[in-house]
Amino acid sequence: MSHHQERKEKNCLNCNAEVAGRFCQVCGQENIEPKESFWVLATHFINDITHFDGKFFSTLKYLLFKPAFLSKEYLKGRRTSYLHPIRMYVFTSFVFFLIFYNFYQKEDALKINEGRKPVASDIKKLKDKKEELEKEIKTDTIALGMSVEKAKYKIDKINRGILILQKDSTKRDSIISANSDFVFLGENMQDSIKATSIKQYDEIQRGLPPSKRDGFIWQRIMHQKLHLEEKFKNDTDAIWRALLERFLHMFPQLLFVSLPFFALILQLLYVRRKQFFYVNHVVFTIHLYCGTFILILATLLLGSLLKIFNIGIAFYSVIAYLIILFYWYKSFRNFYSQSGRKTIFKFFILFFLTMIMMTFLFLLFFLLSAYLI
Repeated sequence: MSHHQERKEKNCLNCNAEVAGRFCQVCGQENIEPKESFWVLATHFINDITHFDGKFFSTLKYLLFKPAFLSKEYLKGRRTSYLHPIRMYVFTSFVFFLIFYNFYQKEDALKINEGRKPVASDIKKLKDKKEELEKEIKTDTIALGMSVEKAKYKIDKINRGILILQKDSTKRDSIISANSDFVFLGENMQDSIKATSIKQYDEIQRGLPPSKRDGFIWQRIMHQKLHLEEKFKNDTDAIWRALLERFLHMFPQLLFVSLPFFALILQLLYVRRKQFFYVNHVVFTIHLYCGTFILILATLLLGSLLKIFNIGIAFYSVIAYLIILFYWYKSFRNFYSQSGRKTIFKFFILFFLTMIMMTFLFLLFFLLSAYLI
């Protein structure tokens, strides 16, 4: 409660309800004079930060050393003394990924072909690709979805490209683009289309009969493919590095999206426990994620210290991740109150279902990353 002067009027300035005491019983706003000095505003800000810190560290103690205690307290309605689960998740995930991206993500500098490689290296790539196709035809190991005729057509196209490069190196971009290995959603990108830019592709499409044109989705795929090849100057390695970098920076969003799905899996696994509603599984999942973030971060920091003193960390890493696994086990045991045998059995089911869920989300976010570059 603040020390601001209480208003003589008994109507709430926020919801206009009649106030019986110092606080509105409808919306909870304190019935104080709205005028305040800068000093009062600054003091209020500091008090809020201090209050948050106090709640955070007390919540952190229970989160790490009494697994599932906070989730059970929330289930019982005892919530004022602890940091709200959503605020806890936002804070811990922010700190975790801030430190991870700045100190532990091994990023190579993204280099676009400003200083181009010699034409000979492009010719060598085309020759290697030609030899690979010829070997597949000879050994009858052609990739699924490609006929012998199509493989031979690719070889002829590569031969023409090599001859053009040997005579005129200025056409290297169009030649490499036509033989590019970078694809979305499969390899068949309509070999009959020789477009090297979005504008050229659209012109080709407009010149085709409506029945022969690509569908809306395939056109979007081709647009993005050509956009990336133009942006990164047909450097396939640079495209994949940029794609991976974008995907890694979308990982926090991926984990946040996975929260309700993970909770849904828990709802299915513990469907016979009628005392748990879906929101209880969500709160438990949030606390589980928060605890895991903190433990992984502690593992990384301690591992860095061991490296500084040239101490081997192989054995330490195994112990650290066993501790995280044990933390999960205790969390499930404490929250759902089932035997160790049942908990371990459901762990295996949870792992299998989570792998399916995360595979789907990884694919979805990977494709989304490709269209955000």
